[in-house]
Amino acid sequence: MDIKTLVHLINSSGYKIVLAITGGGTEAIGELLRHGGGSATLLEAIVPYSQQAVDAFTGKKPEKYSSTRTARAMTMAAFQKAIMLQQEQNEAGRVLGIGATSILTKYDERKERQHELHIAIQSLQNTTTYSICFLEERERETEESLACRLIINAIALACNMDVAITDGTGLSSQEKIQIRSAQTTKEIANMLLDKDNNPDKIPRYFRIKEKEISHSHKVIFSGSFDPCHRKHVEMAKIASKKYGVPVDFEISLTNVDKPPMDFISLEDRISSIQACYNPDFMGDIFVTNTPLFAEKAIIFPESTFILGADTMERLFNPKYYRPQDTTSSLYEHFKEKKIDFLVFSRKGAKIDIPTEVKSIITVVSEDEYSDNGVSSTQIRKKQQNQKY
Repeated sequence: MDIKTLVHLINSSGYKIVLAITGGGTEAIGELLRHGGGSATLLEAIVPYSQQAVDAFTGKKPEKYSSTRTARAMTMAAFQKAIMLQQEQNEAGRVLGIGATSILTKYDERKERQHELHIAIQSLQNTTTYSICFLEERERETEESLACRLIINAIALACNMDVAITDGTGLSSQEKIQIRSAQTTKEIANMLLDKDNNPDKIPRYFRIKEKEISHSHKVIFSGSFDPCHRKHVEMAKIASKKYGVPVDFEISLTNVDKPPMDFISLEDRISSIQACYNPDFMGDIFVTNTPLFAEKAIIFPESTFILGADTMERLFNPKYYRPQDTTSSLYEHFKEKKIDFLVFSRKGAKIDIPTEVKSIITVVSEDEYSDNGVSSTQIRKKQQNQKY
């Protein structure tokens, strides 16, 4: 199918999209508009071309700018923008965020520079990625056209068009596209529709794993778990022994200062917890829409929350308060909900606890727990190096 026909089908599909592209493939924006009818589909097109623009768009500095992780961060930011622009909540099922990031050929580049393209599609219940390394030697203009066609094909597939991702691309038989997709439940998907700045937002959760025995007092380990590793497990084991109950793990789909988590990331993080799972001291796994501990206290009253040193720094930082909160009112909120905190330090970290809240915070001594300071970022990089 030629690209003009394909674009006409996309523009008559009824889907609404926000498209964000960096690095190459921006011709896709022109293709969606040049044949007429683009306003029926394209809500907004964004080109955050510099690294600083990508950082601002995704709310964080990526470990690598051309990667599936960055494409997914861009597509979730785009999806969030699309939901905001498409006001009718009942139409959320036909809203898409598309993100694409690439490294294409350029003048006077180093010989070993890898040319690659990563596309991500975010819908209300699904995240899909397409990744390819270009192996053939091509001119920049040719790679731009190739990236454009792959992006258009990916959009068409997301709009339920009968097309293959490789249609019209001219890729060689050695150039394989890696495809990954993750779908979530309706309950978790609906958390993407929550507005965090809405004072009427209802904190809610979805239970992934449920143990048969429940306890009136819970111990909750809240974190990103990107990935869950042996130090997380050690902290859970110590906390479980201290309080005599299994430790439940909680992941917030939404964030304070960056877009929500995509479903591939969520799947990976839940899998990393399950891979470390020990029924002797680990309990349920929850997904919530509560990035703030004031909100977590509402859905998990009478709980002890496990914190690392970095999270402890944010707990009583006004940036992470609800609009109506002060340190005093937040402390009273925790007291009312019967919440306290168990803090694990790490090597080189200095924990400052405001005097007025010390009664609800217990710091685990170095005799009980020691952390060598290895971060989740370092663990992720090591895992990536082992893959390739």
